[in-house]
Amino acid sequence: MLGFFVAGVLRRFWYLYNIIGWIDNIALLTAMYVRGKTERAIMYRRNIVRYCELVQVLIFRDLSMRCRKRFPTIDTVVAAGYMMPHEKENFDQIQYGYNKYFLAFNWAWALIYRARKEGLIESDYYVKVLSEEVREFRTGLAWLCNYDWVPLPMIYPTIVCLAVHMYFLVCVISRQYVEGSKYSNEIDAYFPFMTSVQFILYMGWLKVAEGLLNPWGEDPDDFETNMLIDRNTAIGLKIVHEGYDKTPELKKDDFWGDDEWVPLYSERSARERSYRVTEGSLANIKLDKSISQVRMVPLGSNRESTPSLLRFRHSIAVGRRSSVKEKVVPVRPEDTEDRPSFTDLRSLLHLPKISSSGSVERRTATPKLSSPLSPCATNSSALFSIGDYDVKSVMENVKKTLSQIEMEEGETGRKEEKDNEQQDSKKDGKDSQRKPDLNISFSL
Repeated sequence: MLGFFVAGVLRRFWYLYNIIGWIDNIALLTAMYVRGKTERAIMYRRNIVRYCELVQVLIFRDLSMRCRKRFPTIDTVVAAGYMMPHEKENFDQIQYGYNKYFLAFNWAWALIYRARKEGLIESDYYVKVLSEEVREFRTGLAWLCNYDWVPLPMIYPTIVCLAVHMYFLVCVISRQYVEGSKYSNEIDAYFPFMTSVQFILYMGWLKVAEGLLNPWGEDPDDFETNMLIDRNTAIGLKIVHEGYDKTPELKKDDFWGDDEWVPLYSERSARERSYRVTEGSLANIKLDKSISQVRMVPLGSNRESTPSLLRFRHSIAVGRRSSVKEKVVPVRPEDTEDRPSFTDLRSLLHLPKISSSGSVERRTATPKLSSPLSPCATNSSALFSIGDYDVKSVMENVKKTLSQIEMEEGETGRKEEKDNEQQDSKKDGKDSQRKPDLNISFSL
């Protein structure tokens, strides 16, 4: 119960932080789509960003105690410059019993529409993209309000806190040393080490959840709403005004004309171990050098296969023809490598030794290698003797076993095909027998 409570509180905390609202995307898109260096174009860009930030200020002062102390009234918001006096008059004209967060967003979208009508925004698509970014910003702020309006039920943290304290209250009594007649001459008192560890971990876990339960407070770990407001205002206005359409002169970069880009490191970091390139676990697997080509065949060309593959073929519609034909793909030398030979195939498989006469011999001692391991030769008739074992004969036995397994699987697949055909024929016979009954019913 404590773990579920802490997980829920932590998930709630991080979700609120992710949607708390960052003005960067709105400012960047406004600077890119609302074009012009005239005073009117600059006012459009600055006011769109300021109206979005005004809504964040109005919401934060209703959620965060820090922001409420900074802006106790709407007049203080006007004095701080987030709302103009004539805008406050328009704001006060709307009187009803609910919040008026939507009003500033209405102003922002109206400015976007006017900018399009005046030609400051070149395309309707740009209007859609910019409006969608403002909508996402508004949706995140709306979810902040929703989570504040519907907090965790008060009984839930109360029950969790009571359960943890009751558990350790019982531990104080139940885990004490009991002195009896049997242990009158023995000292069995000890320090409750495990109980102390449990107390530290459980109570610490509970305190973490209690600290994250209300992120809008004034604790050091709570959201810095005032800092976020100042940061969004400064960065947003810089992007749309002083940073608008100011790009460096185009010049060739330092890597111009290089066939291969070589990264630079500081001398100290270059001496350390280089990083490992991220790649798949099978990215460096290559074919054996004995393979010179790969034969690519259609799926239905090989008749002897596993029963599962035969069932898959049977599920494909009969009579379908394809223009895909068999192809032979040559293997490049760089796609091959030398494969190391088996050290002791029979011992790895935990199988008995097979003599030259075919009899089975038991051997308990570990065989010694008569020669160092060498790569597999490209000639399949080459013979490699490892200790007292004949690798060629072992490999032939393995091939025979595999061929027998493939033949058995092919026979089972053919039996399944015949059974399926018989079932289909039986169904067709039953349908043909039922047809006269249908004719009789129609004649009646």
